[in-house]
Amino acid sequence: MSYTITFIGAIGDQLTFTEQHVLNLLQTQKTDLLHGDTFTGRPGTIIHIDAQAVLKVRGELHLDLFSAKRWVIQALEKEKSYQVHHPQKTWFIAQPTTNTTEVLIGNICPRMQPLHNLLAAVKPETTTLCVNYLNKLFEHYFRLAKTHQMRLDEGLSNFGVDASGQLYYLDDDIYVWDKFVSCAHMLGVYFRSQSWINTEVAAQLGKAVHSLILEHFNDAHYFTVLAELLRDVFMPSPTQREVVGIFINNLYLKQHQPVINHTNVVNQRYLALMADVHANLPALDTVLAFLRLHNIQQGIIAGDIVGYGPYPSECIKRLQEHNFLVLKGNHDHGLATGNFQKGFSSTAAKVLAWSEQHIDASQRQWLAELPPLEHNEHWLAVHGSPLDPTFFNAYVYEMTYQDNLDVLQRKEISLCIHGHTHQPGMYARRGMRDEFVCTEKLNLTDYQHALVCPGSVGQPRNGKQGAQFAIYDQQEKTIIFHNLTYNVQPMVQRMRQHEFPEPLIKLLEGKL
Repeated sequence: MSYTITFIGAIGDQLTFTEQHVLNLLQTQKTDLLHGDTFTGRPGTIIHIDAQAVLKVRGELHLDLFSAKRWVIQALEKEKSYQVHHPQKTWFIAQPTTNTTEVLIGNICPRMQPLHNLLAAVKPETTTLCVNYLNKLFEHYFRLAKTHQMRLDEGLSNFGVDASGQLYYLDDDIYVWDKFVSCAHMLGVYFRSQSWINTEVAAQLGKAVHSLILEHFNDAHYFTVLAELLRDVFMPSPTQREVVGIFINNLYLKQHQPVINHTNVVNQRYLALMADVHANLPALDTVLAFLRLHNIQQGIIAGDIVGYGPYPSECIKRLQEHNFLVLKGNHDHGLATGNFQKGFSSTAAKVLAWSEQHIDASQRQWLAELPPLEHNEHWLAVHGSPLDPTFFNAYVYEMTYQDNLDVLQRKEISLCIHGHTHQPGMYARRGMRDEFVCTEKLNLTDYQHALVCPGSVGQPRNGKQGAQFAIYDQQEKTIIFHNLTYNVQPMVQRMRQHEFPEPLIKLLEGKL
């Protein structure tokens, strides 16, 4: 069949392929796409190759000339903005000279060496070069994630190296960024399939990913997100697990210094469970006085020390005086990073902007260095939910509790302590039955898996005024919920003095 070729454009704007080159390739026999072979791809994609170029026809698209032009123009503009493809990649439309309205949509690109083939033949003298290729892959990957909230297909066959040694993305498809979930699975595949990635190489890759995450996201929290996701990826051999451990250690570059001696927390019979202090100093002081009276010296604070309230600095100072395990909440992270323009209500963002002017640099650093989770053989503690890769954005509530209990069951975790909902109570699994329980005293021995929220110290949302928290008896496996009255007027007066949003005041007064 003969065609008329219309070039729509190249990634780098300059056309280097000719109409005759495209026509010649269309007449060659198509190349089969096989998993693990030199050329892989989606069903419906047709590949023609010669020594200089690869021509790809999108066989799954059946469009007329007008629709095809519009589709290709949009695809080209997106790829130009992504800047991950070879600059000579050129999109075209092939219109059959026969009497038909349907046209072919395709692109032509210089022939490159697929990365999975290059890495399959690594020799000691080429290890450094191959590490550089993976570094460039991550550079493309994280830059696109940050700038466009999109991700590349992580398979090594989707990347190629041209004659000058530059690495580019070969695939046409780009996917929605999923907050490092696919990235962790990608790394797991690399560590399982690439035997040349030893502990030395893993250390190099860990350091490189550390630098790239800081460069593109400027947020060290993502070290923990990626590390925890990677710890959950299956590694069949001790050698592979060692490689993963070395990668994670170098991803952090420095070992995290725990806020508390975790051994003491585990060994203490009684633990105070608190969450969502939200810069409410009178409420926090009321709870701390109760704990002193009952000689309870250890506890877990499941995030959100700041936000909504007018005493961020004072609450940070109070908690720094105690030996509690303090976790990071989304408000803590927002204030520490200054990134609260997205993901927060206008009310929350307004208070965080005010709070920026009322904490010092050392307190901001303290918030930044809070761990987002703690997991030991006895319990898991997070601010948000165990299902959430970021640990402090998602909620445990009616629509998600079963999925979160599934996570606990899969990971063999009996108890998860969380905050974020401001609602005291427990979602729990007993055999095949899941239920919500909100009584003054809970007996955990009745359940295999439990998600427990102690309520909110500083901003209850269950219609009851007071400072809410709980006491966990680790010996008897019971949890008792408390709600202490306190003088809310200092909070109200200070909030009005600094023109806090009225709904926050009414919430504390029990008028909402």
